[in-house]
Parts: sequence; structure tokens; C-alpha cells
Amino acid sequence: MKKILKFGGSSIANAERIQQVLSIIENTLNSSHEIFVVISAFQGVTDALIKIGTTVRDGKYNETSLSEILSKHEEIIMQLGLDTDMHLGTHFKQLSSELEKHIPRCPGASVDFKMWMDELLCYGELFSVRILTGLLRSKHIDAELLDARKVVVTDSNYGNAYVHYQRSYDRIRSYVSNRSRLQIITGFLGANEYGKATTLGRSGSDYSASIFGAALNVDEIEIWTDVDGILTANPKFVNEPRSISELTYEEAMELAHAGAKVIFPPTMIPALYKHIPIIVKNTFHPELPGTRIAQERVLAGEITVGISSVSNVSLIRMQGAGMVGVKGINARLFTCLADKGISVMLVSQAFSEHSTCFALKPEETDLALMVIDDEFAKELKAKYIDKILVEDELSLVAVVGEGMQNTPGIAGLVFEVLGRERINVEAIAQGSSKRNISFIVHDNEAQRAIQALHKVLFERPPR
Repeated sequence: MKKILKFGGSSIANAERIQQVLSIIENTLNSSHEIFVVISAFQGVTDALIKIGTTVRDGKYNETSLSEILSKHEEIIMQLGLDTDMHLGTHFKQLSSELEKHIPRCPGASVDFKMWMDELLCYGELFSVRILTGLLRSKHIDAELLDARKVVVTDSNYGNAYVHYQRSYDRIRSYVSNRSRLQIITGFLGANEYGKATTLGRSGSDYSASIFGAALNVDEIEIWTDVDGILTANPKFVNEPRSISELTYEEAMELAHAGAKVIFPPTMIPALYKHIPIIVKNTFHPELPGTRIAQERVLAGEITVGISSVSNVSLIRMQGAGMVGVKGINARLFTCLADKGISVMLVSQAFSEHSTCFALKPEETDLALMVIDDEFAKELKAKYIDKILVEDELSLVAVVGEGMQNTPGIAGLVFEVLGRERINVEAIAQGSSKRNISFIVHDNEAQRAIQALHKVLFERPPR
């Protein structure tokens, strides 16, 4: 069996945890599996590098910040007993020197800042992969580092690059075709057609694992993290949520887009097209089965699989008598938002066409209002459209499950529960797939809503 093993930052936060990762890799190899390993930066390093980048840009940089990052890696090298490895030491010093030289080249607040920042963020993965490769070699495992920038081809959308799949797949296959060594791969990284470093978005190492898995036609992609799989709800909101044994790709995407943090939404795309199962497992409890994400699952009476949420959401309402029966209003609305790169999380429209509302991130609200005011200036001036209204401090909550498609009364049950709790719903949307019921509530009522729904849907059989 051929596998991708991906380890996130929490799995390699310190020397002790890295030893556990080593054990998982060794056991998998001993089971005669052919594997490829994708690694994130050590826990906290990407955030620390982002902070360095913003302070450099704003003229507030303190060299202590960089010293702390380098010291963290040096300490891990020492604790792993690798401080006598001259090969590793030479490469670590080289990387450290490159990082130190990169920082003064910051272009400030210019358009090139994002490009400079992506180059800066690369060092987190380059450090962690170099150290893990050194550890594996010290245990007589024939491993080598694969810098994903050599093979993952993207556009130039720095910070959240789009992957050119087929070109990347071809390069990956060509690169590994004649290599027998265990490949330890930098997650999160790619490069555009000019060879400039790009990153795939926060938690992009999951995405990297799926890209490599699809390119190499592996049998499974294992995402190793610090929880026992994907849970029925956020443990911050619900006491003792259940681990979900099986999900479809679509269910996983719905949960992820609605706030579930365990897996990065784009991760599902390459795996889905190649029908490769994704297994989410706990690095610190490897004996547990985790969550299996695949094309299909056995419903086994499970109507819903999970509840996820996004807090701090804004809702924009556009209404007016002049919208009724007018063709193309929504097309104009969402086109002008898309042209400015504004992402819409939920849309709800009255049947009368008198009003439309949509949810978005609060940091995009001002831009959205400006764009709408410009696009509908004539209608607003003529009072065909009323003043655009904004509501803040809201949460999006989503109930997800394939079983809802053929189960009458689930929507009724969801809103009956909310009604009993006297929770006011600001907007509602149900996906065309019928596997997702989403709604907007006030931030201060979201936890109570999730707790009440979880109790009915997962802690006792729904009536």
C-alpha cells in the first residue's frame, strides 16, 4: 500500500512529539508500506514569522523575535541528539543566514510585500523538514528532503496561491520516478512559473498532502494531528463531542467551510477527483481509528454528522421595492463583490425578491458597502433600493449530514430546538445538495444553539 503521511505543527511542536512522529513513520515502513511524508513548520513558527514580517513592514522590527525562532530550532536539534550532525549543522546555519539576509530586503507596504512575505514563510517548513530528515538519517532511514517549490506549480496569488494541478502532477511524478529514498516534503509551499515562492493558505500543508497523493496515485492520505479525528462539534462549545468515524468528501468540505478547523477545505479537491480516502488520526493516540473521508459512507442511521460554526460574521441586507421582478439584480450584486475578491459565506433571499442578505467577514464589510454603493448608485438615489443595512457580531452555524437528503422534518427539528431556546435566527440557507442547513445567530447565542442542537442530534436519537 502506498501512503502519504502528513504531520501538522502540533504533531512536531517539540522534541518529544517529534520522537512520536518518528515512531509512526518507522512502524508504517515496517508494515511494508511505501510512504511519502509531508511536514508543516513547527508549532507557532509560521505565526512568529508572520509577526516578524508585519513588524518589519511597519518599522517596528525587533531582532529578538528572529533569535527566538532560531533558538527554538537549535534547542530541538540538541534535544534530539542531532547537534553533532555536521551535515545538518551546516545546512541549518546556511538557512539561518539566508533568513537573516532576507529580512532587510522587505519592500515595506508596496505591492511586492506579499511576495516577500511568502519567501519569508518558507523558512518554517524548510527548517522543520531539514531537522526531521536529519533525525531519520540518524536512525539509518534513507531519507531526503524534497522542497515542494521544485514541483508544485501555482499562480502568483501570494498568500493563497492557486495550484496548477496537471503541471504539478507531471513534475512530482517526474521528480520521484527514479528516487528510492524516503521523500520528506515541505508542506504549504509552491512556486509560480517564474520560480518565485508561493504559499497555499494557512493550513496549506493538508492541501500539499492531497496534491502529492493525487499526483502519486496513493491508496490513502493520512492527516496526523492532535485530536481523535473530526468531531461532531467544537469541544470548546460542547462537552465530550463524539469522533466521527466516516464522512464523505462533501460532508467534510461543508464542515470545513463552516468553521471546522481539523482539515483545510481545498484538501478534499485533489483526493476527491482521484477517489483517495483521507484518514484524520491523532499522533498521540495512533491506535485509534480516527475519521475516514471517502467518496461514500455507510449511513447506518446517521442523519447528521456534525455541527460547525464561524464566529464574528457580518450580515449585509439589501432590500427595496425596486428589486421585485427586476432581472439581474443578484447577478450584478455578486459579480461586483467577486470582482473585488470578496468572499460570501451565506446567501438568503426572500421569495418576493424584495430583499437579499449575505454573510461575509467583517474586515470586508467596508469594501463591500463601497462596491455596492457604486454598482447600485442610480437605484439607491432613486429610492428603488433602500439604504444598505449591516449587522455585526454574528455567527454562522451549519448542521451537516448526507442523511438529511432523504429524512423529512430535519429542518423543522433544527428550528424547533432553536425556538425552544428562544434563539433568534437572522438568516437561513439550505444548500441545494440538502446536506447542509446553515443559519445566522448573534455571537452571544451561538454556543447555546450548538449545545442544544448537539444534545438533540448526537446525544439522543432525534425523534
